[in-house]
Amino acid sequence: MSNKITTKSVIELIVNNKKEEQYAIPYYQRGYRWEPRHVQYLLNDINTFMDERNDLDYCLQPIVVTPSKDEKMWEVIDGQQRLITLFLIFQCIGKPRYQIHFLQRPKSTAFLQKLNENTYSDDEPDFHYMSDAYKTIKDYFDEKLSNSPSYADKFYVAMERVKVIWYELDTLSENEKIDIFNRLNIGKIPLTDAELIRALLLSKIKIGKEREDILRQAEISDEWNRIEHELRNKEFWYFLNEKPQKNDASHIEFIFNLMAGGEAENYTTYLWFEKQINDGKSANELWNSVKKIFGQLKSWYNKRTLYHYIGFLIETNHKYSIQSLMAQQSEVKTKSSFEIWLKECIKNEIKDIDLKSVSYDENKTDVNKILLLFNVLTLNELKLDIPQNRFSFYRFKTMDGGWSIEHIHAQNSEELKDPKQIITWLEKTRGVLLNIKSVEKTSTIEDEKMEGKKEETPIKDYVEKIDTLLAYKDKMDVTEFNKLKQDLSNVFDSYSVHELSNLALLAKKDNSSLQNYIFPVKRDIIIDLEKRGHFIPLCTKMVFLKGYSNADYQPFYWSEKDKEAYFSEIERIINTIIK
Repeated sequence: MSNKITTKSVIELIVNNKKEEQYAIPYYQRGYRWEPRHVQYLLNDINTFMDERNDLDYCLQPIVVTPSKDEKMWEVIDGQQRLITLFLIFQCIGKPRYQIHFLQRPKSTAFLQKLNENTYSDDEPDFHYMSDAYKTIKDYFDEKLSNSPSYADKFYVAMERVKVIWYELDTLSENEKIDIFNRLNIGKIPLTDAELIRALLLSKIKIGKEREDILRQAEISDEWNRIEHELRNKEFWYFLNEKPQKNDASHIEFIFNLMAGGEAENYTTYLWFEKQINDGKSANELWNSVKKIFGQLKSWYNKRTLYHYIGFLIETNHKYSIQSLMAQQSEVKTKSSFEIWLKECIKNEIKDIDLKSVSYDENKTDVNKILLLFNVLTLNELKLDIPQNRFSFYRFKTMDGGWSIEHIHAQNSEELKDPKQIITWLEKTRGVLLNIKSVEKTSTIEDEKMEGKKEETPIKDYVEKIDTLLAYKDKMDVTEFNKLKQDLSNVFDSYSVHELSNLALLAKKDNSSLQNYIFPVKRDIIIDLEKRGHFIPLCTKMVFLKGYSNADYQPFYWSEKDKEAYFSEIERIINTIIK
């Protein structure tokens, strides 16, 4: 005998071959512990299904059983709570039911058989919870029957379309039964769609003689483990997904959901696979389809340009689902045609954005989109295809707190009033200014074209002013501090605050640590964050390391020329898509 998996209606749990079914609750299981809210939830769920889902079946959690030694009963490894609640429902409305036996608690067996509104008891834990459940059921049906006298009959008829996943395990040793029970109950790890699908496919492998079937089952198991292992690669997973896998034990379920057409709910993915088998598809065909889809996703991941284009589209526009992208690739046939199509999709995402006029104040979503694309395409241009030269959608999507737009030159500085913030600002700024003798800059773009129009600002005086403020930090002059802060901002930064040339992508948490510091302090903080392993997008690092400009200014001044060079590079990169 081998493991079997199928779906059964609740009515089929009651009678098998005209014989009333018997279920045994073994000694290693705790007693009945559903509270009224659990019972109410089940009743409401079935009622909603009766009212709204006439075209579909409704599926309860799996029932896991194994034959008893004499094969006269089913020993229940998982599903006791559901079986007892259904038993109580049928008992309450006077309908046929199966029998339940508590192997080590005969009092509970007798109490359950005779339970009604006149026999409630709190003498034993089982009695208490069963009594509460029965009362909840009776109150529920009393209310329903007062409005619809035939409601109990309709409810029972609906049980033909309320299904359970019936997972029948081969005869097990006592230790094996306890191990499975512990995993499913004590560990609170329910059977997943993936585990049920695995059992279904392996049990349905029929390609030849028994030895050939066993070899094919082993082969599928190895392939399954390899796919599962690769999907656990976080860079691969988050390239395709927004969120972590709900159940970390079965990443392969993602592919099964793609095949079934959506996110699994109430074991709909398993039911889709079972339907395919019942409709004549072989387990071998289904598994080959799984491998084909995995191969397609892996090929996207392996080809850097596809990886970057698809990753960007999935991240910025949810209309680009994995299913729609797979369908499009099948339609255009070749990878090069698919790549051209993806490029056109990205173009459509950004074609209405005017880089010269897009603004933080008015078009924050567009700014985010352009800065993300700028980072993605910059990495895609790098010649060497190594992990460091790929945009990490994993780190981008899992950033705690999300992402924001950093103003390279601080926005019109809001005044600081909190003494602790002021002291921190002064101390960090002083540490940077000690290494700067003076700042040399031009006041306007026009002046840069004329020799001898440069301004040089000595920094020593500002350090002395900071020292004075810190000397009296217990009686901080907030007005004097904010004046100094604004003066330093004018020395170290140029203006045009909200334009694209002054904006960069940065994690919200890291952005908050930059506050309203002047450029050279921000630069030091960015370098320190990078050393500590924070994810700083490449283009943001390049900004603060002055990587876009050939200007011979000191590294601590963010000039108009720097802004021009930065904007020109954004324009060039984005135009590789637009033009």
